[in-house]
Amino acid sequence: MKNKSLSFIVVLIIAAIIVVIVLDYSAKRPDRLGDNPYEYQFDEYKEVDTSLIGYRETKNFPVRDYKPGALDLYDNLLWIAGEQVLQVISLAGVQQMKTEIQGLPTCIEVNDQAVFIGFEDHIKKYSREGTFLAEWDSPGSKCVFTSLASAGEFLFVADAGNRRVLRYNLEGELMGQFEGKAESSAGHGFIVPSASFDLVVNSYDELWVVNPGRHALENYTNEGQLRGFWTAGSMNIEGFSGCCNPAHIAVMEDGSFVTSEKHMVRIKIYDSSGELKTVVAPPRKFLEEGQAPEVVVDENGVVYALDFDRNVIRIFEKNR
Repeated sequence: MKNKSLSFIVVLIIAAIIVVIVLDYSAKRPDRLGDNPYEYQFDEYKEVDTSLIGYRETKNFPVRDYKPGALDLYDNLLWIAGEQVLQVISLAGVQQMKTEIQGLPTCIEVNDQAVFIGFEDHIKKYSREGTFLAEWDSPGSKCVFTSLASAGEFLFVADAGNRRVLRYNLEGELMGQFEGKAESSAGHGFIVPSASFDLVVNSYDELWVVNPGRHALENYTNEGQLRGFWTAGSMNIEGFSGCCNPAHIAVMEDGSFVTSEKHMVRIKIYDSSGELKTVVAPPRKFLEEGQAPEVVVDENGVVYALDFDRNVIRIFEKNR
């Protein structure tokens, strides 16, 4: 009798446990979950006060038949490096040249000497007529080249894979490298969690490098000494949010910066000290969670954005 009673109690306990498990599972089904009190809401940051938007989109040019990888502006022409293709179009969208190249480029720099196209771990040099001139050796393992910029006799290369900036002469000889470290308390090294690592040279031949993990723009000498920097980490429109932003930058004639962000995609302009001047394009202009567009800017302040998500070059001009 005692054994039967004990067995009955055990059965009741097991049944109760099963009921609790079923009810708990049912309550936690995705369609029955309530709001997550810890979920971060981004919607409020996607809307931008129209008084802060100083530009409007005026036209766009589709990039056809190939995947674009990089954009530059030189001699009032847009230079697009893409999968197996180097294409040149006028600012009005008329093709000037299209030639075949090998590989999938990640970055491009055009100057009065040549066209330099960066791939994952090496650089190829072309004439401005599209003739292949040379291929430079890879500088080592783990390279992920993401940006090129020239100043005088030097070509600077952002290597996201090794978190460093390489300095070449224009014939392909590696002259030096640096990792963004300094002896002062500001020295922190480049923090590059992903392949978003950009650099530019302004009209004063000053090298500026994005430190994306710190939402910072840093000014260096050619040899790699830190001269100054500014940061703007914030979810608000005045700053940069998320990982690895700004993803792309360009520089204007007066030293102001055009910046492009990924995920919550937006394009803005900051003065040389890091104060927000205006918004070029708010998040509603782009795909949600999209790629950061490559940006270049002409002498009149017109911004050209290579929208990778739509394969389109989009043109933004100042409001009248």
